[in-house]
Amino acid sequence: MIRSQKKIEFSSKRELTKTNNRSLIIASGINVFVDKGVAEATVRDIIRATGLASGTFYNYFKSKEEVLVAIFDDFASEIGENIRSQKHNIPKDFEDFLRIKISTFLNYINNKPEIYLIMSNNHNLVTNFSIATPQIILEIDYLKEEVVEGINEGIFPKIDVDLFALVTRPVVDTIAQEMILQKKLSIEECTDRCVNFLLKGFLGSK
Repeated sequence: MIRSQKKIEFSSKRELTKTNNRSLIIASGINVFVDKGVAEATVRDIIRATGLASGTFYNYFKSKEEVLVAIFDDFASEIGENIRSQKHNIPKDFEDFLRIKISTFLNYINNKPEIYLIMSNNHNLVTNFSIATPQIILEIDYLKEEVVEGINEGIFPKIDVDLFALVTRPVVDTIAQEMILQKKLSIEECTDRCVNFLLKGFLGSK
């Protein structure tokens, strides 16, 4: 019984260490990418920022690109959970749905601007990575499912859901970067810009 308990405690401690090491590498990667840019940053820079041994780094990631993908995946997972936690805010129509989703997103990234600081310095490179990351694709699928559900319930107009998902992300990303970098627009103003643009595009003059 005692041996079994010690084995469980050792296993739990080991898992905690693995989680903490990964989190430390991710956090250090963010700082290095913001400071140096993805192109100039090296694995050695990230390892140096963590204080971990190089062997420990390679237990989790093979390259700086893998760290970058993990950063975007974690971001997508966190923001996705944050947005889905707003289930109590039931939209009355399509415009209300857009306002809830976009304002929640912008509020979140306003408090965690690091991702957009990375994107601003490495737009072409990071865009390629961000599109390919599995978690971002999954979160977009979740969004599409909600739109389809709204259409089926008669709350939303019948729109091309795939086109909606394709267009919405770059529109919101562009406004989000402007909000983070220029600091001229409030979250409310940015939300209005995104919603008005998307409504005109999908609903026209309706």
